[in-house]
Amino acid sequence: MRKYAAVAQTLFKAQIIYRFDVILTAVGTIWRVVFAWILWGAIFADHSEIGGFTFQAMLSYYVINAFLSTMERSHGTLGEISNKIRDGSFTKFMVIPSNTQLHFLSQTIGASAYYGVFAVMATAVSMLLFRINLTLTGDITRILLAVVMFLLGTVFMNSYSFFVGIWAFKFQDMTFAMHLLPSVVSFFKGELVPLSLLPEVFVHILRWFPFTHIIYTPTMLLTGMIDASEGLYGLAILCIWTLGMFLVSQLTYRKMRIKYEGVGI
Repeated sequence: MRKYAAVAQTLFKAQIIYRFDVILTAVGTIWRVVFAWILWGAIFADHSEIGGFTFQAMLSYYVINAFLSTMERSHGTLGEISNKIRDGSFTKFMVIPSNTQLHFLSQTIGASAYYGVFAVMATAVSMLLFRINLTLTGDITRILLAVVMFLLGTVFMNSYSFFVGIWAFKFQDMTFAMHLLPSVVSFFKGELVPLSLLPEVFVHILRWFPFTHIIYTPTMLLTGMIDASEGLYGLAILCIWTLGMFLVSQLTYRKMRIKYEGVGI
């Protein structure tokens, strides 16, 4: 475990070099709240409540959602893996004495910790600018469930990104995986609109998939919009998918890596 902790620490420090990237990410976090304030402000002009949300509750949803989305940095894993496989530099991950997937998970944790600091600041600025009275639950059970689900969701997303990224061993063009899939996943995670506003049948189907329980369910728990029983259900679904994705990605990697002809192999 010590070597993975060292990787996370190294990635945390490495983010200092790319300060402009971090600043842009923080600005992006604030922009999500700006977008919500403009869009939903116009919609709520004629409504006091929509889908169980008041205007302040809706803004609270987007503030927490933007914060969690900024913290979750596993999306960079997909692009990094596929690019390194293409240019041959992935070789180093195949020869170092560590589990490749856990190595990338450690990188994600290190980067997430650093971005989390700026996510807190961006969230505070958003609340001050738009005078948002953040709606937060006082139920400790919901809060703990939300934290555990987010952490487990980060592990799942890292495994998912690793699994998709290693298909660069087999496919020349990964444009679809690198650009279209993240947009679809972002929608399923509730980053664009609260999923509870979608048709009930669609929401029921999404409850069986892990993406819903990475950002959307923790956000709804923290805002008090759903009860702890729904959180427990989401946690169970997420546990099953996380374990399954980790095992599938490991088996796929072991099968594909033997065909790799990179630099130094």
